[in-house]
Amino acid sequence: MIAHDRRVAASLLAVIVFLIAFGSLYPFSFSLSAGGFERLGMLPRAGTTRSDVAANVLLYLPLGTCLCWLLAARCGSAAAVAIATLIAALLSWVIESAQLFETRRVASIADFACNTVGAFAGAGLALALARTRRRLHSSPFAGLLRHPVAAALLFSWMGYRLAPFAFAADPAEWIESFAPLAHFSFGPEAFLSHLIAWLALVVVAGRLAPKRPLAVVAGAMGIVLAGRAIVAGLALEPAEVAGMAAALLAARPLARLPPEVVAWSLAAALFLLIAWQGLAPFDFQLAQDRFAFLPFGESLTQYRAANLSDMFLRCFLNGSLVWLLARAGLSVLAATSLGAGCVFAVEFLQTWLPGQTAEITDPLLAVCAGGLIAVFERASDP
Repeated sequence: MIAHDRRVAASLLAVIVFLIAFGSLYPFSFSLSAGGFERLGMLPRAGTTRSDVAANVLLYLPLGTCLCWLLAARCGSAAAVAIATLIAALLSWVIESAQLFETRRVASIADFACNTVGAFAGAGLALALARTRRRLHSSPFAGLLRHPVAAALLFSWMGYRLAPFAFAADPAEWIESFAPLAHFSFGPEAFLSHLIAWLALVVVAGRLAPKRPLAVVAGAMGIVLAGRAIVAGLALEPAEVAGMAAALLAARPLARLPPEVVAWSLAAALFLLIAWQGLAPFDFQLAQDRFAFLPFGESLTQYRAANLSDMFLRCFLNGSLVWLLARAGLSVLAATSLGAGCVFAVEFLQTWLPGQTAEITDPLLAVCAGGLIAVFERASDP
């Protein structure tokens, strides 16, 4: 089991390093301007925002976790944290220095500091999980360890609703976040989006805590509502509150149905939601636009913190679709093929829609979700 965990951690580490480098240096339009090499390693003191701080910390958090997990058995706990943090800091310094020559990126000593803090926090998290693992297996949080993909889906939706995680210190902003509830009106699309998402999370919670799924879902709802009240730039949405209430009311009737039927129904509803959001308003044109095979191409050219919410949503939608198909009784390979194929079809149809960017990102996320399910949850399936 330990050897398997280390192999998984090593594989994840390679993927994480690639994603960090790719995401930080894309689109790789380097320019060796005159006097550029004199700036090498001298990072500017550019300003930053609270949301950008959160994005940079979260970016390096899994890197520190995987590094520490691999090093702890050989170096000891304290040394593993120190070495993992130093390695991550070195990687961050190299990437930030490379950004000095990338024309569409901004290097900053603040980004380097946040990256290092994120790696240190991730290393500490790895040690905390390792030390409490036995107790966690017999605690109410055991499902988070046994079913990490299901846990990731829950946290992805919460991340989508709470990004960019910038805490608002002004109580007046907290009060203002309740203002939309005074006009309790919303469209059916927004309501159905939240309803389907929370119903899918009811199934996820049933995997994490079979004896108390509604308690898990209610707790997650409470965190989201409280978070949207105190995170800067967010507000409570009537459609979300209504979707939460409807999901709680529908949870018990759904529990009486066969689990496979529920999973199939929610997977179909989720796909229809993905298709509607991707193809509306269905104004197809005769001329076909290009299909981008470079993943995250459009996302990586945008401001990282502002794009964080969208990435959480993409991970949730595509991951949940494949996960629900697997829970419906399909093999992991079949669920991944069907889920990724359906998402690819939506993306391909976007090549005939003006204003849409068709790219491989979402199908790739669906494939990644299937791989994670095969690695982490196959052995625990009943």
